Amino acid sequence: MALPLADPAIDALVRLQSSLPTGNPVPEDNLHLTLAYLGDAPEPVLEALHDLLSGAALPAPEIAFGGLGTFAEMERGLTFAAVTPSEPLIALQTKVAQLARMAGADLPRRRFRPHVTLTRASKQPKGPARDRLAAAMGLEIEVPGFTATALNLYQSHLGPSGARRDVLASYPLR
Repeated sequence: MALPLADPAIDALVRLQSSLPTGNPVPEDNLHLTLAYLGDAPEPVLEALHDLLSGAALPAPEIAFGGLGTFAEMERGLTFAAVTPSEPLIALQTKVAQLARMAGADLPRRRFRPHVTLTRASKQPKGPARDRLAAAMGLEIEVPGFTATALNLYQSHLGPSGARRDVLASYPLR
């Protein structure tokens, strides 16, 4: 379950990716803001979740970007654009996670840290590459904010050229 991004934000994020010193860029079509990762949820769970989301009044939060970040000491070289955790965004994520659990999804219980993944690498950067990435973490980013208008249920397919995401359903935000 993720928020699709507005085109001006995608354009800015793609430009930002090209300035990052390590990792493989996430394809433009795969840039999104995950609210709940469902993993390999079975069809009955997805159908129940679809019914719950179809009847839910979901708020349309403003999305604002902060700086660059990474998880766990640059784990695997994953780099992301941080999203400001506003009260409406947290409320939406909490509601989506609650509905997913009601539908039977087994979601991990961890703190929501909103972000858009920009690059991934198979291992932690070392030496000069790590230093360049650490320096990039201190840079300000200019990515235009937007009002989220939809919540998408995606299905990922892994292939030789990476993951491809298909939209299974889209739910309007109000």
